[in-house]
Amino acid sequence: MLDRIHRGVAERDRILDSQRLFTANAAHELRTPLTTARTAIDVTLDGHPSRGELLAMAGDVRDTVEHLQSVLNGLLLLARSQAGPGAREAADLAANTATALDAVEGRAATADIAIRSRLRPAPVIGEPVLLKRMIGNLVDNALRYNYAGGHLIVDTYTAGGRAVLRISNTGREIVPEAVQTLLEPFVRGQGSRVRTDGLGLGLGLSIVRAVTLAHQGRITVTARSGGGLDITVDLPSVPVTTVGPADIIEPVRPPRSAHA
Repeated sequence: MLDRIHRGVAERDRILDSQRLFTANAAHELRTPLTTARTAIDVTLDGHPSRGELLAMAGDVRDTVEHLQSVLNGLLLLARSQAGPGAREAADLAANTATALDAVEGRAATADIAIRSRLRPAPVIGEPVLLKRMIGNLVDNALRYNYAGGHLIVDTYTAGGRAVLRISNTGREIVPEAVQTLLEPFVRGQGSRVRTDGLGLGLGLSIVRAVTLAHQGRITVTARSGGGLDITVDLPSVPVTTVGPADIIEPVRPPRSAHA
């Protein structure tokens, strides 16, 4: 009994520490852009700014507001994911992954990153919006923390009654001890980034984990030898009742030069 009590106290302390860290990080993420905006306003108005200076300040403030909106939207999605899925529908990880890859094909070509995919049916029951965001975040993360000439490999399939999505990418080498911290909110990898749409908020993989757990799934993150990550998500599978567009095996997508 004493062992159970000690374990319960230790788990409570771990949760409280995690909540305190999350609160501190969230406050930092919100406070920093507000400070930047306030500084831009004070510096510009300290004197007699020209129209050009006022327009430049307005642009800086607008960028700050957009960043704050992104942070708040990410926090709301994270909270929704942790609360669990709402209305569930039949879905296929293969079909949703194909859509996600199509959406970033141009971005990958510009960054000179090859996408290789083998998408076999992986039927599940879940909330479509959350599942699409989970897959989208994984694809975005694999591209964002990559480099020119690198690649991204995606597989979907079923095994042992589980629907599996596996995604691996090239990138900077990550020490194994740091891998699990990447699933925490506001933790960003230290590797080279594909700078196509900002630096990211550090919420992507934490949302992936929350959506996975909300669907009774499991997530495994491993540092690849030579750099990059190998991430596997598996969810409870359901019998395939129909054969549709998800039954595809895609060939290797060669990298396309931005100058092609």
